[in-house]
Formats: sequence, C-alpha cells, structure tokens
Amino acid sequence: MRNRLDEPNRLDEDWVNGRGSLGAAAAWTSEEIRLIADLGFALAEYGRNEEALIIFEGLAAVAPASAYFQSALGSLLLRLGELERAETHLTAALAADPQDLAALVNRGELYMRQEQRDLAIRDFLTLLELPQIRSGGDSSQYAARTRALLSSLTRDTAVIGE
Repeated sequence: MRNRLDEPNRLDEDWVNGRGSLGAAAAWTSEEIRLIADLGFALAEYGRNEEALIIFEGLAAVAPASAYFQSALGSLLLRLGELERAETHLTAALAADPQDLAALVNRGELYMRQEQRDLAIRDFLTLLELPQIRSGGDSSQYAARTRALLSSLTRDTAVIGE
C-alpha cells in the first residue's frame, strides 16, 4: 500500500513550487478560514494582540494574497510597535487591494510615527478620495479616524475636507 507522502498531489506540488497557497494544499474551506479569522479578530478586539498575531500570521501563510490578512497583520504589528514589519504587511495589503481602508489609515498612522509626514498625508488623502468614502460622508469610521489624524498633521481644512 502506498503512502500519501510517496505521491504528492498537484496542489502539494503547486504549493512547494510557489504556484499555490498552503490553504489550497491543505484543502481548507473558505468557511474554515473565515472562522479562524473571526477568532483572530475577536482576540485583537479584546487586546490579546500576541495571540491574534499568531492566528493572522498563520492565515497569511495559508492565503498570502489576501489583503485582509495582510492588513490585519500590519494593524497588529503597528499596535505592538513593530513598525518595519507593519509597513511590509500594510504595503502588501495595498498591493493586493489599493482601496483597503484599514490598510490606508494604518499605514498613514505608521508614516506619522516614522515622521514621514508627506507619505502619511498621501495615504490619508487617498482614503478620503475613494468613492465609498466620498459618497458616505462622515459615516465611515475610517473617514473619521483619517480626518482626525490628518488634522493633527495640518490645519488646512481645504486638505482635510468637510
């Protein structure tokens, strides 16, 4: 009788050769991945950042192209003060989804902490110009947070918008 390890399947080979995700090779369903992500989010909400970080690092390994997991990792690393790692993940999130609201505001805050004012303002203005923000007015938590951070960088209300 042959062992599964004697004959790796196509998904295993794709993952090993960098053509597929670990999640596909492990045959995780999207529902399983979502439940684990929900647990990571809940841990982060309760301030259990180190535990949430472990979960999102695992999820990013399972689905590395997911903007959400990269954004969550960046946000957690920002909270923990690991700015270089946070920037890597937030930039990866924005490469996957240039309109990721959380990644834009968090990377802008990261740039503020690094005293890169122009880069922070660029991310904040990018977020405020997105159609879903422009059409929603002040109803978005991301818009409100962005305006507050932006106002701490500049008093120019023409830049901040109303």
